[in-house]
Amino acid sequence: MSHRLPPVLVGAAAAAALLLGGCTPAGGGVDSSASPSVAPTADGAVTATAPEGTPDPCTLLTAEFLQEATGFKMLDGTFNAALSNDGRNICTWNPASTERNVPRIQVEVNWGFPDAAGHREIATQIFGDLKNVEIEGATNAYAYPGYRTEAMEVGQYFVKVSYIHPNRTNAGQITTAIATETVKNLG
Repeated sequence: MSHRLPPVLVGAAAAAALLLGGCTPAGGGVDSSASPSVAPTADGAVTATAPEGTPDPCTLLTAEFLQEATGFKMLDGTFNAALSNDGRNICTWNPASTERNVPRIQVEVNWGFPDAAGHREIATQIFGDLKNVEIEGATNAYAYPGYRTEAMEVGQYFVKVSYIHPNRTNAGQITTAIATETVKNLG
């Protein structure tokens, strides 16, 4: 039995991921060889893109935890240079099976525009009605429709957690579990 999505759904999922990543006002990007803490400049020199002490989102969740939360064996997280920029770092976890392209988990740590109210205003314009959620250790937490993305303030950061799996009826519970673990590991 194949677990691959039809091409039209893969394209829609990719567009949604880009749209979710694009909801952060701090636009831009870095070279695909960049890491969470450094990026090359035009002349090849390396400069820091995140303030010292900014958490690497790839250290906030483990593949073991995600397997327990989702029921799927997951790979370690990888820095997502295509969506990260000088205001946010994003990490993505993918399924270990090459026969699957979901679930995927994405965590954003944003220091460039940490105001959850500003993010919520933008998300409301794009996605419509958002729901308040309770995440221990976070403030101003809310969920996008379908509860597959939850966003919140955690200390000096805006944090967004996405659980990308179109066919899970319990996606909201899984997203909240992942968000709770993310916040716990940030503190």
